[in-house]
Amino acid sequence: MTEILPILRKLKIKDNSYARLDEIFDTLNFLAKMRVTNVSWIRENLSDAQDRFFKEVILNIRKIESPEPTADLMESASFMGLGTNWSIAVCALQLQEVGVILVAEKLKIDLDKANVERILRTKIQSKDFSFNHQYEALRAEIKRLFNVDMPFLTTQFRKMRVKVLHEGYNPEPEEKDALVSFTIGLLKKLQDICNKV
Repeated sequence: MTEILPILRKLKIKDNSYARLDEIFDTLNFLAKMRVTNVSWIRENLSDAQDRFFKEVILNIRKIESPEPTADLMESASFMGLGTNWSIAVCALQLQEVGVILVAEKLKIDLDKANVERILRTKIQSKDFSFNHQYEALRAEIKRLFNVDMPFLTTQFRKMRVKVLHEGYNPEPEEKDALVSFTIGLLKKLQDICNKV
C-alpha cells in the first residue's frame, strides 16, 4: 500500500479512501471465512468497483507520468526558430514524397536510380539523385500510361523544398499556404490515377 500512496496524492485522492477500501475487503474476507450469507455477492460487486478504481488510477498515472510524447514537440524545437508554418510545410512536403512513392508502388513503377535514369533518358550522379528525379520519372510514366499531366515542380518550388526540409527555413504564411495548396492538388491527381488502376 505504501507504494501507491504517493501516486494517490498526485491524483488528489485522499490516502484514507484507499485504506478504507482495503479495510472493507479485509472485513469481507473475514466474513466470508465465517460463512456469512451474501458476503460473496457483496465482495464480487465491490471487486468490480475496486477494479474500476484501479483502472482509473492507472489511466491517471499514465497521464501524469508519461504525457503524449508529441505534446511538446514543437515547443521543444522553438529555440531554433521553427514554428507552426515550418511544421505544416514539412508535413506537406513529406506527404508529397510518400504519396509519390506509394502511388509508384501501386502502379508498379520502380523509382530506383537505374529505372529513373532509363525513364528520364539521362545519367544521374549518385550524389545528385533525389526526390525531384523520382517525381519527374513518375510524372513521365503517368503521362505515358494514362495521358495525364501531373503538376510541374518549378525551380523555385524545388529550392523551397530543400530550404524547408534540409535547412530549417521557417516559411512565411503565404509560402506555407502555397506548399499546402500544391500538395493537396498533387494528392488529388495521384488519387485520380489510383482510381483508374
